[in-house]
Amino acid sequence: MEQAYKLAAVAVKQRFTEQYPEYLHILSKITKKDVAVYSGDFDQAEKVLKCLNIPATINPNPRKLSAQVIFINCSRDYNQDLVKDIGSHVEQGKWLVTSDWALDKVIEKAFPNTVRWNGKSSNEEVISVEPFHNSLWSDIVVLGADPQWWLWGSHPIEVVNPDKVKVEAASHDLLLRYNAPVVAVRFDWGKGHVFHVISHFWAKRSDTPTVRHQKHCTEFLRSGMKLTNEGIKKVLQQARVNDDNINFAQLQSAATSTELVAQLCVNAVSKLARR
Repeated sequence: MEQAYKLAAVAVKQRFTEQYPEYLHILSKITKKDVAVYSGDFDQAEKVLKCLNIPATINPNPRKLSAQVIFINCSRDYNQDLVKDIGSHVEQGKWLVTSDWALDKVIEKAFPNTVRWNGKSSNEEVISVEPFHNSLWSDIVVLGADPQWWLWGSHPIEVVNPDKVKVEAASHDLLLRYNAPVVAVRFDWGKGHVFHVISHFWAKRSDTPTVRHQKHCTEFLRSGMKLTNEGIKKVLQQARVNDDNINFAQLQSAATSTELVAQLCVNAVSKLARR
């Protein structure tokens, strides 16, 4: 999957070049002080950021947090000062992005009465993900070929306050297996914002449930990223990976995750810059 992520990062930037040049401009202006990442035992959002060439401060002092967007990876344990202080940081205008086990270990404690863990745990498996209309990655949806996201002992999400919490994506697989279809949620908190996903931003594998998912990765560059033929050539040249070993599903999985990270950084930095 590492090669798929390298290709995905170049593809996301090329998509921004062709379709949203203002996003690319904002990404290019992000500095290390704008992004903070708290490392985890199981997820590595910092690897996605590195592929995008977005600098980040790793594990800063939670009480002196100055970053505009904060990523908290899925982990076994968390710094309790971080858990205690993160709510006030977001309330003052920061953006928080979390994955998987941060749901009950961080989000439930810092942002009560929003979302919670339903008490079940997934297997090591891959699920089909259905992004909602107007979600952050709805632009790269391919009808009939849902993204395949990897789960590993993941904690299903239950929405406590549907009036406050917006569901960004759901999964029929999660509904059938755990009676909890929600894949990603977001909500405002004071002047800031929170975004949480059940999965990991740095996935270990994908799956190919359909013939289309088995196709070459360029099919996703064309139908998912909607790149021009010239754009596809540039991506393949700049990524410097063996694209013959990357299929549609692998790139789609990596690209949807990478697109989320990039857009969350853009949204956080641009929103705070306007204040």
